[in-house]
Amino acid sequence: MTEDIEHILKSWAYDPGEDLVVRIIDGKDGQKLQMRIDMGIIQMALDGNPTGEGPENFETWFEYYQHQQKQVEDNDVEDFFTLDEESCQTLRREAVHYYYRYLSLMKLGDYKRVICDTDRNCRVFAFMKKYAASEMDRWSLDQYRPYVIMMNTRANASLTIKEGQSSKDSKTPLEKALEFIDEGIGKIIGFYEEYGISSEAENSIELSVLKALKTEFIRNIPMSPEELLKKAVSDERFEDAAALRDIIRLKHKSN
Repeated sequence: MTEDIEHILKSWAYDPGEDLVVRIIDGKDGQKLQMRIDMGIIQMALDGNPTGEGPENFETWFEYYQHQQKQVEDNDVEDFFTLDEESCQTLRREAVHYYYRYLSLMKLGDYKRVICDTDRNCRVFAFMKKYAASEMDRWSLDQYRPYVIMMNTRANASLTIKEGQSSKDSKTPLEKALEFIDEGIGKIIGFYEEYGISSEAENSIELSVLKALKTEFIRNIPMSPEELLKKAVSDERFEDAAALRDIIRLKHKSN
């Protein structure tokens, strides 16, 4: 049996004009997620560790290092738990695997798995920030937190719209989705404040994406833009009010 995969690549052509080419296939031991790149294919497990491997009898390296940290804490040893450069590199590599997967899953609209993977990576970032011995390692993953928050927020908001209204909840799906977006925006702003770089928030691509998503969702609320503007001003949500004024101007211009 040949190990050449050219026939597989030819049967699934790479399209440079498409932002992301992904699919789910039936593998020998269940479904697999595949991402087509220009020189090959990345294959991932749909759940658990994307590589399908379990290091050191744990599902992931993150779980392994969490166990190590707990051992130190429970044994009350004098040495404080830290992550050395090699351990941080291992966690970064694993976080990238999850990044490839949630990026692919977002493309496929599998929002629940995106939420699971982005939540997981945020926990890894916090773990490394707390325990990495080097300041450079502490920053190496946490710098991507705004992006992961943005993806998590998009997935939560989209899932809320997709699932519709629950009989137990008085809020409409749109109202709940807007709450998720506001929470995500707050978390990203909090990131910049945490590092004392609040002035850089205005250049955040992630904030721009969430604000644009919020404007899009607001357009779909049954209330008129004028009613929404009045409520936004009343609630002192001045940034929302500014966005609504723009919508109203465009509405009048098109008429």
